[in-house]
Amino acid sequence: MKKLLPILWTSIIFTSLQGCSGQNMIAGSQLFSQSEKIVPLKALKAIKPTQKVHIQWQVQTNNASPHSKIHPYISANAIIIAGGSNVSAWEKTTGKPLWKNNIGESISGGINGGNGIVLLGTDQGNAIALDEQTGKIRWIKHIGAEILSISKAKHGRTVFRTIDGKLHGLATKTGDISWQHQQLTPVLSTYGASVPVLAGPYVIAGFDNGKLAAYELQNGTPIWESTLTLPRGNNELDRMVDIDGKLKAIGSAMFASSFHGRVSGVDLKTGNIHWAKNLSSYTGADADAQGVYTSDDAGNVWRLNPQTGEPIWKIDDLMRREPTTPTLINTNLIVIGDKQGNLHFVNTNNGQFSARVKGDQAGYNVAPVTEDGNRIYSIGRSGLLSAISIQ
Repeated sequence: MKKLLPILWTSIIFTSLQGCSGQNMIAGSQLFSQSEKIVPLKALKAIKPTQKVHIQWQVQTNNASPHSKIHPYISANAIIIAGGSNVSAWEKTTGKPLWKNNIGESISGGINGGNGIVLLGTDQGNAIALDEQTGKIRWIKHIGAEILSISKAKHGRTVFRTIDGKLHGLATKTGDISWQHQQLTPVLSTYGASVPVLAGPYVIAGFDNGKLAAYELQNGTPIWESTLTLPRGNNELDRMVDIDGKLKAIGSAMFASSFHGRVSGVDLKTGNIHWAKNLSSYTGADADAQGVYTSDDAGNVWRLNPQTGEPIWKIDDLMRREPTTPTLINTNLIVIGDKQGNLHFVNTNNGQFSARVKGDQAGYNVAPVTEDGNRIYSIGRSGLLSAISIQ
């Protein structure tokens, strides 16, 4: 229990400050001057649209999540979201409600799925699987600590990441724990965790100590461990190196970022770091063969060369707007949400804004999601779910 106290304390005081993408920042009030001036947002420039985008439907789900980072999950026929203690499914093409389940506890991690189930976790440490078609509970497994993120379900396994730095490999049919591993968690950390990524027979996860590690999905055997960033600085706040953002695997490469650290290109088979760009980001990255796309803690959006990490372009128009992780829609287009509820569409070739629409006026904590490049889904802080078609 003693090991958990610093983490729990930091999550309690973690209410008023926010960084990029709505990621809350943990800090004691003594570290900041009460007279510090609030810097206004950078005004948005008018754009000339070059991409046709259209709001196909919007529904108020009443699943408000002002501070959490619960990602939507796209199943075969539904977009599934959660907020508070509710999880609900909405038909992808019309926004029609399909099912809803109040699980009676605050949902803190997810959503993910596969193998016919929807996976989520609670602040009470309960891992839960729901039936993808009906929303009914398949199984519940208590795993001991607040759940922050969950991998997809594949090959009969799923992996839960908890606030105490543990990974838990669970059987998708029963919820039985197949294996567990733990990394040391610093006294001070940001509240959140990157989603473990399944790549071939492995699961790759990021940790609050700046390490990226790979394990056998079936039995948890360690494969490799790589340190993306070493803590440095004179206080615990400066020494935070959490890997909380999106991890992206392409071919034999993994792209990841750390707070107060670097964006890195890592070999999936060995964990060797091929390149590292000094760029503090806790939004993570999306990527394809043409570019690695990320936003830094100042609000700049970058496209980096996936082979070398060298910058191709940078956008500074969203500074202090807490942009989400860029989401690749297709090879020519990314979309980014901001704290005022704008969804910005950017041409990947030249870094120019090609369209902008207003979504949830309460703003965005999590990036939009897409499955086919023809439609994106975004869930805002007030619970407004939007489907936007790309023409």
